[in-house]
Amino acid sequence: MISFIVPIHKWNAVTEKCVQQIKKQLGKNELLLVADQCELPPLDEVRVVQTKKRSYAAGSRNFGANIAKHDIFVFIDSDVLVPNNFVAHCETKYTANQKQIYCFAMGPEVTNKKTAQFKGMLEWYSTHYVYQKPTDIVQQLQGYCCVITKSLYARTGGWIESRTMELEQYAKHIQQCGIEIVLENTVLVKHYNHKGWKLFTTVFDRSAVWTKYKLKGMVDWDGKHKDPYNAIGSVLSFMFWSWLVSPIIFVVWLFAHVIIYWKWLKFLHLKNNFFDFVLFALIHVLYLNTILLGAVKGAITR
Repeated sequence: MISFIVPIHKWNAVTEKCVQQIKKQLGKNELLLVADQCELPPLDEVRVVQTKKRSYAAGSRNFGANIAKHDIFVFIDSDVLVPNNFVAHCETKYTANQKQIYCFAMGPEVTNKKTAQFKGMLEWYSTHYVYQKPTDIVQQLQGYCCVITKSLYARTGGWIESRTMELEQYAKHIQQCGIEIVLENTVLVKHYNHKGWKLFTTVFDRSAVWTKYKLKGMVDWDGKHKDPYNAIGSVLSFMFWSWLVSPIIFVVWLFAHVIIYWKWLKFLHLKNNFFDFVLFALIHVLYLNTILLGAVKGAITR
């Protein structure tokens, strides 16, 4: 038996789709909704609990884990849509005595916003196409949808709430406990990402904190998901603006940029029409610009 734990900070159409998609395939398992200081409508066959204070994502997951009925926990963010065979997969694949924590690869985005679609493309690529095996050991925890047992949860001490870097900090702690994190990319979940232009402010903040922690030796590079080449690419990204000054410098930059990111750019090209590819490629450069600015802030404020 499995406890599916969904932290919720606001009830809306996206949250309802998330809950109903799990509920229709639930069977005798438990669906536990952790309402983080918000009101939920009446729901049959669903267990709803209210946090005692504002707990955010990590705190709500901890709250749910501490009262869940079963020994297998599946944490699912309220803006994630699982596939139709998801519960059956979890029942078949995972056991209460497993020694690894499993997380799931991301599929294409469920939104019409182009900035959000770009983020979805990046998540789809970096959690699925970058990895060559159906299951692969990773350093990064994909917290939006993951499987952990009650014993492993107790061993790791639960989710660490730091808002900006909760997944990286918890993943580091998991590794220190000697537990492997496995990316299960035979199952794709989808994300309702509505960030819009907040995409850039979020990555700026995360880049600043990540850089600060990296310089202090508190995090490691993931050889595939957060490759050091991304740092080189973000530095080179500012040469994009050389087209305003020198076409020759711009051509040199473009050539170097394509060499560094040819797999990612090929993925964008194959998965989109030409107009969207050009738009996503531009957003990609601006995204890298923002990462560099955030990294500069992180280095200065270290």
